Amino acid sequence: MNLLKRRLKNEEGSATIEFIGILPLALLLLMIIWQFIVGINGVLVTQSAANEYAKVYSITQNAGEASSAADSILSTTGNYLQSQGVSGSNLGSKEFTAEARVNIRMVFLPSELFGYTIPSIPYSATASSRVIE
Repeated sequence: MNLLKRRLKNEEGSATIEFIGILPLALLLLMIIWQFIVGINGVLVTQSAANEYAKVYSITQNAGEASSAADSILSTTGNYLQSQGVSGSNLGSKEFTAEARVNIRMVFLPSELFGYTIPSIPYSATASSRVIE
């Protein structure tokens, strides 16, 4: 009987079992933090592309050149940021607005879970400016 009591009070290996129990939660938290960082980077790059479109268009007044400059910024992010286009409105007047539209992919979701289409979050950024003459 005493031998059984001593065996039950022995706590060797309990740290390993606690670590194995908390490991999935730690990995889930790490994945959520990583997706948050990817989302913030996507927002910053999209805003930068809208600003670049406005800057180039304000100097050159060429929508094609401005769109090309903005697309070159959006292409630096890899495959998690899918460009839906960069455009400008009121391009005939002195004041105009540039808009960049993207889809930010969910990085850690498997495509098999959603029928081989990975869900994404649509986001758009705008920048207003004036033409420099």
